[in-house]
Amino acid sequence: MKLQNIVNFRFILVTLFIFILAGVVFYFALGRVVDQNIREMLNSRKTNIILYLQHTEAESIIHVSPDHTIFIKQIAKAEKRRVISDTLAFDPDEKQIIPFRKMVFTTSVNDNYFEVTILQSLLESEDLQGIIFLFMAILFVSILLALFFLNRWLSVKAWKPFFKSLSVLKSWKLSEKRQVIFDQTGISEFDQLNRTLEEMIQKMQTDFINLKEFTENASHEIQTPLAIIKSKLELILNDQELSGSQHKRLHDAFETVNRLSKLNGALLLLSKIENQQFVEKSEIDFCQLIRLRLEYLEELFALKQIELSVQFDVPVIISIHPLLADILINNLLSNALKHNFNHGKIFISSGINTITFANSGNPLAIDPTKLFKRFVKYSDSEESTGLGLAIAAEICKVNRLQLNYTYLNDLHCFTLSKGVE
Repeated sequence: MKLQNIVNFRFILVTLFIFILAGVVFYFALGRVVDQNIREMLNSRKTNIILYLQHTEAESIIHVSPDHTIFIKQIAKAEKRRVISDTLAFDPDEKQIIPFRKMVFTTSVNDNYFEVTILQSLLESEDLQGIIFLFMAILFVSILLALFFLNRWLSVKAWKPFFKSLSVLKSWKLSEKRQVIFDQTGISEFDQLNRTLEEMIQKMQTDFINLKEFTENASHEIQTPLAIIKSKLELILNDQELSGSQHKRLHDAFETVNRLSKLNGALLLLSKIENQQFVEKSEIDFCQLIRLRLEYLEELFALKQIELSVQFDVPVIISIHPLLADILINNLLSNALKHNFNHGKIFISSGINTITFANSGNPLAIDPTKLFKRFVKYSDSEESTGLGLAIAAEICKVNRLQLNYTYLNDLHCFTLSKGVE
């Protein structure tokens, strides 16, 4: 989840909690205000009734008001009392039973004692309370939505420089020599971050160039003496005066130098792939490329008497540098050939965006998860440098391809597939 969404989500939760708490407090506070108002109305009516009784003859007193909310009853002598309670009664105007607040009190006027009952309708107060609460709820929701969108707008505006810098970083490639300069944002934190990124990128570019030059120079300087040593050893090996033991030792030295030369070339290739020096890409038909490579390897297959089966049902087109495509296919085919039995089998098939290379051979003696690591061999073949599958995996990585291994039906299966864009 994006930081902006997390901040907005937490802001909404906190604001919602505050509004709910405020709403509950407001509801009870409003209830107390309404209750106090009704009590004041009852007391005001009580005062008016007492004045009415004081200025009216006992025989002329009206015992029931026209609206049936005041009931006056003459009683025997009794102590003064006042009771307030809630009740339900029929309202002639509403023509239904509605809630009332009832006050019952006693009073004495000119040695006459009266019990008075006053009914005050709660319907209007409850309606008013509901309308006020509904209005406040709508107001709270409106404020909450306004704050949410305002906070979102402010967050987008505040984080805009960050995403702009992030876009620059995404488009930047280590192999490019252009200097990366970020715009001034006017926000000290982002400006400090951009300055730090500029310094880091500049240092990375310098280190990359130095490492690239060192790798190429070291490889070139190593390759030259190795070539000289190989040529000298070849001349000595052609000497007919060498004894059998001398010839064997020199031959072993020649093979070691030859392997070292291959290892140096493979490491240099890996370095170039990791540094993304193969930028240009073309649409390559891998099925057609495999057919061409099989023609070059036809004699080697015949030498080991390998049974070859090729079934391309679907063409597989991949955007990749032509040289890397050639190296990838060559390494996978060479791997299937080197680690196979004499009279073994190789099956190559294609599916939708996938190509599978399956070959017979001894079961793995290592953890399959380490198969694509450098200098890891899954057989004792002296021809292997332990870098073939590592190079293939690195090519797939930089080109967003997938290379998976399974062992099924006594066959080593390597599946090459296009990754998800």
